Amino acid sequence: MFPLLQESCVRLNYKYCIDCEFIYLCIDMEENLPRGRHGKAINAHASARRELAANHPSKRGRRKGPTPGQGTHDAEAGGSHTRGRTRLGQSLVVQDEFDADQFLNACFDYDDLGSPQVSPQHSPQDEPQDPPQQPPRQQRRKPVRRKPPKCSRNDDEVGFGGGPTDLSLLTEYDKHMAIPIWYADPNDKEILAVNLRCIASGKKVINIQKPSRRTDRWFWDVVEASGLEPLTRTNFSVLDYGLLWAFVERWHTETSSFHIPLGELAITLDDVQCLLHIPIEGKFLNHGKMSRDEAADMVNSFLGVDRNVVMGHFAKMNGLHLKHSDVEDIYSVNHGLADKAVAEGKSAHEIKLYRDRSIRAFLLFLVCCTIFSNKSSYYVDVVYLQYFQDLSAVREWNWGAAALVHLQHYLDDACLVTVNQMAGYMSLLQGWIISHFPGLSVWAQDPIYSEGMPRNAKFVPGAGHREPSSYRNSLDNIQTYDCVFSPYDDHRHVRPLINSCWFSGWLRCGNLKAKHLPERVLRQFKHVQGIPRKPDLSATPGMSLCEIDRVFMEELDLRMIAEEMRGQAVVSAWDHEPGYMTWFYKVSHPVMRPVQAPASPPRPPNLEVLIEAAEARNDPNMLQVCRGVRDEVERSLREGEAVEGTPVHGTLRRILNLLNPVLTCRRLKRGRGRRYNTRE
Repeated sequence: MFPLLQESCVRLNYKYCIDCEFIYLCIDMEENLPRGRHGKAINAHASARRELAANHPSKRGRRKGPTPGQGTHDAEAGGSHTRGRTRLGQSLVVQDEFDADQFLNACFDYDDLGSPQVSPQHSPQDEPQDPPQQPPRQQRRKPVRRKPPKCSRNDDEVGFGGGPTDLSLLTEYDKHMAIPIWYADPNDKEILAVNLRCIASGKKVINIQKPSRRTDRWFWDVVEASGLEPLTRTNFSVLDYGLLWAFVERWHTETSSFHIPLGELAITLDDVQCLLHIPIEGKFLNHGKMSRDEAADMVNSFLGVDRNVVMGHFAKMNGLHLKHSDVEDIYSVNHGLADKAVAEGKSAHEIKLYRDRSIRAFLLFLVCCTIFSNKSSYYVDVVYLQYFQDLSAVREWNWGAAALVHLQHYLDDACLVTVNQMAGYMSLLQGWIISHFPGLSVWAQDPIYSEGMPRNAKFVPGAGHREPSSYRNSLDNIQTYDCVFSPYDDHRHVRPLINSCWFSGWLRCGNLKAKHLPERVLRQFKHVQGIPRKPDLSATPGMSLCEIDRVFMEELDLRMIAEEMRGQAVVSAWDHEPGYMTWFYKVSHPVMRPVQAPASPPRPPNLEVLIEAAEARNDPNMLQVCRGVRDEVERSLREGEAVEGTPVHGTLRRILNLLNPVLTCRRLKRGRGRRYNTRE
């Protein structure tokens, strides 16, 4: 009713007041306003318009929306949610200037997208309509990596710039961060030089106060028997963020590997056992969801913390979490209570109770700051405490697989175009990079390192660059001698290559799972790399967690890479079968940035002088040298100086085959296309 009635009133030069349902006859002063020279209305008759707005009858009762002319509240602009009211609830807001035309003629509502829609019609008995609301303001989002503009890639183009042209392997490449990096303008610092964040807690393990390894053997004997003691030695206090992100950009979830111009490289179980020295055999960690009551009972039983206090911590952390500082306090307090009980001659049961609590808290702190490091960087997940109930059975769990699954989980997330944070065990990732690419970043060898220690304990990394651009360029121009495919040859007497390293399929930790595909990186095992099978043939999609556990524990021998699939041993570390690199560049994106053609060098100002000096030196003509070598080889073969079938005869033939194309190409250029001049 209101839009139709209002439209009729406008035609008759009347005004309809929605609040009081009265029709006013008024002068359309908007049309009669004097205009400036630019056509803009001058603020004339302002007092008449204010009088018109002030004299209309007031409405009784409360209004649901804001008062006319008041508009909606804008919190970002500093407006107040409250306004003065009388005892009857009527607004006391006084408007200095009320635009009746704008208020009475506005009859549109706004949907979520901000597009105007006509308000639904009401019957006369309906309550008065609220004034129209302003379109909602969209909240400012945190800036993320921008996707390439639509014009960067033609719709008719097959594949993506720089690859892949065949999308049969990287089926989710359209979400990868490599796309905006490839299409970015060389001066686009927002994409090419963005500072991304790597969240790590390994430094807390370095700084935590540890018991003496000589006097407190009751502590270290249990920790060493758990298989997790090496994690106290494998952490870096300094991380090279630019280096880490340069490899995150090359990670692909479909293959669980890094794609570089030399082919694929991956973090395998063999890398984990050599870098960290933690178990890579045994049962997968199989925890699931846990209620707050169950978690509180577990913390109370295993760590001796009052249940109500634990529930308070859970409420404060909004989940089953404890702060790193709280777990560290539990560890140190129980350690002190154990020493005090020994000094006071308390019972062995009480002493063992305090010691076990201290060890459990330390191990929980250790694994949550290293292999289970998360993006929060300040709390531990209580769910892992269940694996330290029986301290004598900690080694039975596959902690190496858990570390690899968690790191791959964060790599899968970080390589997407909308993500700018990375978590997981960053020291493991940087140690792997230094082992395989020792000349790419700055690092020094720890002077106290010995071969019996984890390989990660050997490295002391430098700060490096925070931006990945320099490392990105280095990887784009990498050579075969820059990569060490098999860096643990001198470490095999400490960590031999066991059967678990050849397992191909799913790994699991709780509800997370990750692919382990050694057939894609055979050169890391000193075998010639061929075109691998599809990842789905090794890691079957949709496999349940229970089935993953059963396959690894019962069918390990059947899921190992067979001898025939491993192929021949390498002669050179980078050896691969013919056709592998052609296939790889077709299905992958090995280079992150387009190759920029170098500009022509400037003409030397003394070019004529250089030419005269070269002629005066009588430099040998390389074409004449090649022609002389060819004539001598042909003479030797013609006169039978080398018997056919001997190695010398074969060598001379190969030399002749190398020289003939060079001389033929040179003659074609000089002959300007005359075919009869292609032979000497």
